[in-house]
Amino acid sequence: MNKTLMNQIIKHGLVVIGFIAITFLYFKPLLQDKELKQQDIDHWKGASKEIIDFRKAHGTEPLWTNSMFGGMPAYQISTAYPSNLIQYVARFVQLGLPSPANYVFLYFIGFYILLLTLKIDFRLAIVGALAFGFSSFFFICIEAGHNSQAEAIAFMAPVVAGFIITYRGNYLGGGALTGIAFALELNAGHPQITYYLLFLLAIFIVVQVYNAVKDKLWKHFFKASAVVAVVCVLGLLTNITSLWATADYGKYSTRGPSELSGKKTSTGLDRDYVFGWSYGVGETWTLLIPNYKGGSSSVALGSDESAMEKVNPKYKDFIGKSFSSYWGDQTFTSGPVYVGAIVCFLFLLGLFIVEGTDRWWLLAGSILSMMLAMGKNFPSFNYWMFDHFPGYNKFRSVSMALVIAEFCMPLLAVFALNKIITTKDLLTTQKKKLIIASSLALGITFLICISPTIFSDVYKTVDVEKDGKPALVSEYEQLKGELTVNLKKQGATEQQAGETADEILDNLATARKSVLTSDAWRSLLFMAGAGLLIFGFAKYKFRKEYLLIGVGLLIVGDLWAVDKRYLNDEDFMESKQIDNPYPAHEVDNVILKDKTLDYRVLNLQDPFNDARTSYYHKSIGGYHGAKLKRIQELIEYHLSAEVNMVINSFKTKKDSLIDMAIANAHCLNMLNAKYFIYNLDAPPLVNRHALGNAWFVKDYKIVANSDEEIQAVGDFNPSNTAIIDQRYKPMFDGIHPSADSSSTIKMTAYLPNDLTYQSNSTSEGLGVFSEIYFEGGWNAYIDGKLTPHFRTDYVLRGLRIPAGSHKIEFKFEPTLYSTGEHISLASSLILLVLVGGVVYKLVKTMPKPKEEVKKGKA
Repeated sequence: MNKTLMNQIIKHGLVVIGFIAITFLYFKPLLQDKELKQQDIDHWKGASKEIIDFRKAHGTEPLWTNSMFGGMPAYQISTAYPSNLIQYVARFVQLGLPSPANYVFLYFIGFYILLLTLKIDFRLAIVGALAFGFSSFFFICIEAGHNSQAEAIAFMAPVVAGFIITYRGNYLGGGALTGIAFALELNAGHPQITYYLLFLLAIFIVVQVYNAVKDKLWKHFFKASAVVAVVCVLGLLTNITSLWATADYGKYSTRGPSELSGKKTSTGLDRDYVFGWSYGVGETWTLLIPNYKGGSSSVALGSDESAMEKVNPKYKDFIGKSFSSYWGDQTFTSGPVYVGAIVCFLFLLGLFIVEGTDRWWLLAGSILSMMLAMGKNFPSFNYWMFDHFPGYNKFRSVSMALVIAEFCMPLLAVFALNKIITTKDLLTTQKKKLIIASSLALGITFLICISPTIFSDVYKTVDVEKDGKPALVSEYEQLKGELTVNLKKQGATEQQAGETADEILDNLATARKSVLTSDAWRSLLFMAGAGLLIFGFAKYKFRKEYLLIGVGLLIVGDLWAVDKRYLNDEDFMESKQIDNPYPAHEVDNVILKDKTLDYRVLNLQDPFNDARTSYYHKSIGGYHGAKLKRIQELIEYHLSAEVNMVINSFKTKKDSLIDMAIANAHCLNMLNAKYFIYNLDAPPLVNRHALGNAWFVKDYKIVANSDEEIQAVGDFNPSNTAIIDQRYKPMFDGIHPSADSSSTIKMTAYLPNDLTYQSNSTSEGLGVFSEIYFEGGWNAYIDGKLTPHFRTDYVLRGLRIPAGSHKIEFKFEPTLYSTGEHISLASSLILLVLVGGVVYKLVKTMPKPKEEVKKGKA
């Protein structure tokens, strides 16, 4: 083997081993047979149980599950795409590492590859990879269980690397890397991260256009653009099944347009929902100071001992327990986006000393991400984006856009450090720039240390209703009003209550300022340490390795400590405790004794944010961020009210009132809610009013549109009447339903994607099936013959059934899955052969060492 190639393999192999060692050092519990407890993964296990059981039993994909929200496609829950060969590449590059070590390793190795392609010394590349990989948000999303998000973040860097190599003239190598990295990025399955990556790539391409104009390199630009376009299309086609399924499902989900007139202002999510997680303008300082707006909203302020040091002792307990450690603008948060004090310092330094266009596209990307993350706090820009920019209204949690800054800032920081170690006479040639940049970074941080409210208050602005109208008020004003009311209830006079409320809030401000200034001093010290190392290197000319080791240790020490606030050893549990996140309770055991083929269960304990019921039963509720839009609308218009009515009846403990409430819950009954769970450790309530799997109706009512349909299902008898949109009228013209007591429809076989019934009737009838209508793949068959079916009762299926005895089947047969799998397999093969050929050619053409040439081995 080529000696040069062997040396490179050994060198980078040792780096890989080092990254693995650092990862396991952080995740030591993985070496003790423990696993990370992740809330979203628990939810996923509940939602996907029926799908996974089907896959194990039948060796195929059901593509549909009835375990959540009455039924929904499995595309966004758990679907395997075996023809996409890129998934095996994804597993290979993760080296079989256990979760979540695999994702952190990918953070490191992906950024390391990017820096190597930029001709950065591998030792500096190690420092840069660690600076990128330990960014706090990346660990926070792992702690929450957002694994696909973590994987998508990890593959951002290799995609950018591929683009850079291609536009620098290496069309073969760059094209191969771009194609495989983009395919891996899409395979990760987090469209929102990919969407933000496309923003960054667009900025990069704009800079390439500028270079092409300036240097008259249009031929090269178009050639490079053609290469990345072709390989990106190949990468897209390898993932076509999942992308196609997601796009198709999106039309019917909460991320698609509504047919209701009151909801047609957006073709995606509701604007208030999208901007519920908007980063505050001042909150952006968390990039530099982690606790600028506090920490996690789920942690009490008193958990930080330093916060309570200056608080009046008589208020310590109340303030420590009553207030969250977070006081920013988001609805709630698991922690701040912190890129590191030293990374911010070097980023600012890079804006002054790094030459060329790289600093400008990285600065533009960082600024854009901050603007996007501000959401409703920068309405002139973000509301326009929501209303006009393609696809922007499909994604929530706009604070996630800061992932762009978390990529750009470490990259420019590395460029700055590279400039420092490669520039002779640094203090002579760059002295003024170094002084200005250092003074800005250290000076601003020092100002925050001595005056924590200089850039934003410790009390946020909140939305309230004032005099019957929405208004913005200070959190101080809101809290004072609440405290005053409570204190007066305890016997205080108006004046006493007001004065005490002011004292409490002043002490709350003191606690918050303590949290902020503590971290501000911390950031200042880390920046000062890095600054001293750089100054010492420039003045005393010691070896660059010492500088890199010193700065690297400071960066890792800084970020590691902050990451441990949000993801640490306490988050791990014994593997056996993780396997089943929802141990069975008495209520589950009782219900599971029912061997009826199909029925639904409603858990009255927060049903529409509940995944545990789905783990054992077919649930009317569930937990999913993109449920079917019609189900969500039914929840908003009727189901929530019916659930509350039933809950209130349970509180009376009177059987007659409970039965009356359930009898009037028409939507729950048509959804076949056979069991109600009110207490996990008590038997369920059996609903005698549930309508079963299917039934004949005696009449139907035609409505003009969806507005009339959603209103009609709020007050009708679903056992006798079907509510049908006029668009389906041609399907049952001439029918005169007159179901009698002898007419029956009975389910005879159940699979989530194949439902079989036997009907018996003396005359032609109109059958209603308690199954969720979804036109993207369900087909109805009567005695094996494909028969049109239609939507009824806003969310259910209706079918015209001939007189006599008939076998009826509903099969979920979306053609996009099989077609997409064929395209995916062909594209995967083409891409892998292309990449393999390029790698072979690059290895074959690699220059051989001089000694091998002298020996005649060239």
